[in-house]
Amino acid sequence: MTENSKIYAPNVYLFAYHLCQPLESESSSPVEFARLWQKCDEILQTKLAVGKAFNGSYLSKKDEPAGWRVNLIKKEVVGQRNSLAFAKNISHENQQISLKGFAQPLRIDDSYALGLQIRVPEKVNGIKTPAVDVSIFKEFNPDNCLLPDFVQSYFGQTLLLTAWLSVEQNHAARADSQFLQALGKQCLEKLISGQNLPDFYRQGELFGSPILEYGNPSQPDSYCHVIIWFFNSSATDEIWDETRYSDFMDLFLYRNKILRAYHDSRKLYAVTREEYKQIELDIDKTFKYLQRDQYQQRQSKGAGLNEEELKYLETQMIEMPPRAVKYARMLIDLEFRQNTIAINAQNYQDKLNQISLDIKAAKKYNDSDADLSFLAAFSKETCPQFQRQIQADLGYFKHGSGLLDQATEAIRAIVAIEEAYRNAKLEVTIQAVGFGLGVAGVVAGSSPYLIKQDPPNQMVPLPFLKVGINSFALVLLISIGAGVVVWGVVMLSANSQNLLGKFKNLLNRNKQLPPT
Repeated sequence: MTENSKIYAPNVYLFAYHLCQPLESESSSPVEFARLWQKCDEILQTKLAVGKAFNGSYLSKKDEPAGWRVNLIKKEVVGQRNSLAFAKNISHENQQISLKGFAQPLRIDDSYALGLQIRVPEKVNGIKTPAVDVSIFKEFNPDNCLLPDFVQSYFGQTLLLTAWLSVEQNHAARADSQFLQALGKQCLEKLISGQNLPDFYRQGELFGSPILEYGNPSQPDSYCHVIIWFFNSSATDEIWDETRYSDFMDLFLYRNKILRAYHDSRKLYAVTREEYKQIELDIDKTFKYLQRDQYQQRQSKGAGLNEEELKYLETQMIEMPPRAVKYARMLIDLEFRQNTIAINAQNYQDKLNQISLDIKAAKKYNDSDADLSFLAAFSKETCPQFQRQIQADLGYFKHGSGLLDQATEAIRAIVAIEEAYRNAKLEVTIQAVGFGLGVAGVVAGSSPYLIKQDPPNQMVPLPFLKVGINSFALVLLISIGAGVVVWGVVMLSANSQNLLGKFKNLLNRNKQLPPT
């Protein structure tokens, strides 16, 4: 332990956010709304062992009052305070240290918000507390109980660490540009046990003091948002009051909603991309199926589709519309995330504008104290990047809807043509049979004029044959023969186009034969 590893009045703030009512898109995966409060109770009683129970200190869902922002603490249980306060004495590095903190349940719009603070106070009984080693952060986060894997809040969370720098540390920071990053890394390594530390993301200033951010928002799988804020200005201490704490509760809510929407969009992107690829494969398979050699040969002969092919196309025609609806819903889900990002990005920027106006209205802080560019980078740089990415995804995937629509229309047209062809063929057959029967009837009716019927059923001699045939049988044979001849002529006339096509194909085939 060195003097440069000591910090004064360290604080850890947990800002965690959870659903307080079901989302339409999450109806199939119900969320346990009270989970955040249960986790807080477990942190206080089991992990920190502060001797205070969070359960019973907040309003039940049925007793929650209406309003956009509501404090859910039961004031009659916590001594008319706005939060559940707790305290604990520990021994650390041969020092007796007093820890204090509070837990506050809120409902902000459609979300639950938990504010949890653990700190070494600046003074105890009016006496300034001594500086402590950065390893004190181990005591604030036993078993990584403040990390996302344990808290499991729906919208995510932010951990904010604050501490005062000593005069010597301020000198060291001015002399070495990497000093604060090294100190921040020490704090992070003490706070989080294990190897899965969030990566350093960026550094800046806020309210006149240096601030470090960890966790890349574009990497959802390993994302853990931690901010380390080293106070070295009295202006920072003045600005960072209960009002700003409340503002940060709102800011981090908007921020985590944006990140949740973007991270969800990456999962939707993967699912939609697979569906898009499958749509292309299935459409290619359908039309390749129709382009087989047997089909082409039958088409050239005017034979149309066989029963198996027609049934296959009819099945595709039935399956594609529901699939198109399912695919459209995927795109709607992506658009919903894009709109969520846009709305909350605007809310985030509006809150920053309000904070800036409040600070400037005090008329006692310089421009660097009122500079919010560190926080504004998220709404001005990161959010537009998220929106552009989703817009590009939508632009690519919307072709899938067009493919399904076009394929459905093409298959419907093929089936309609085939059915029309079959209906026409059936109609020709019926007409031919009708003509044949009609002619047969005419011939049969004319037989008395062609064959002498007196006496009835006489034997009629057949030419070139030495036998005779009954006159009735002869009439029957003549009428049947006449009907068959007429049926054949009608069918031959109806199929003359097919015969012409066959003849042309034969000529083309002969032209392609090599000379002998």
